[in-house]
Parts: sequence; C-alpha cells; structure tokens
Amino acid sequence: METIISGIASFLFFHFTTKPKSKINKKIPRNKLTLFKRVGVFPNLNFEAKNKVVHVHHWMVFTPLFIAAQTILRNVGFFQSDMLHGLMLGGIFQGLMYEDSLKFIHNSKDYKEKITSTSYHGFRFLKKLF
Repeated sequence: METIISGIASFLFFHFTTKPKSKINKKIPRNKLTLFKRVGVFPNLNFEAKNKVVHVHHWMVFTPLFIAAQTILRNVGFFQSDMLHGLMLGGIFQGLMYEDSLKFIHNSKDYKEKITSTSYHGFRFLKKLF
C-alpha cells in the first residue's frame, strides 16, 4: 500500500513541477545552479557540447536506481523501503508521459523553447515501449 500511495504522490509531484505549463514549474528559478558554464544541474540536468544539449530526464535517473534497488541493493536497509520504490516508480511513469521522453539530444537554439513548451501526452507513452 505504501508503494501505491508514494507512487501517486511522486507522480503528482513530478507532474506539477516538470510540466512546462504548470504554475509551479513557472516559479522554479532557471539556470541558477550551473557547473563549468556547460553543465546545468537545476532544475534540469543537462550538458552542453558545441551546438547540442544533452538533457537527462528524471526517469533516466530513477530507472537504473530502481533496478539497482530491486537487485543489487535489495538487502540494504534504505533501499528495501516500499515508499522509496513508489517514489521512483511514480517519477519513472510520469517522465515517460512526455512526447520527447525518449529524446535527449537537442539543438542548443531549440532547447530553451523545448523546455518551456514540450507537450504532455498521457498514457500514449505505452505505444513507444510496446
């Protein structure tokens, strides 16, 4: 039950904070934390190289962590938490709902527009996977 509740909470958290047209997303400061001028850490993890930007989606971070928690780290106390598993699953499912969820290399000039206008297409992401 904890997994379901935390999964729904995580899904809603990511929905309201990452959806480009969300009121909460619009209030998040942009590009305030950068490393080496080419690596953006908050609110989006991205790397610039020449005229390309590599955008690391949150589902791409959670998926290997979830797999590790289910296999390698299953005997480590913190990673046995049903709540943690739900948080990761909610983030993974929500992240896959964007139409560009499987695209992570973008042109630099188009990237800023993409971040502010990406469409969100519900459960059609299942067509991409199957």
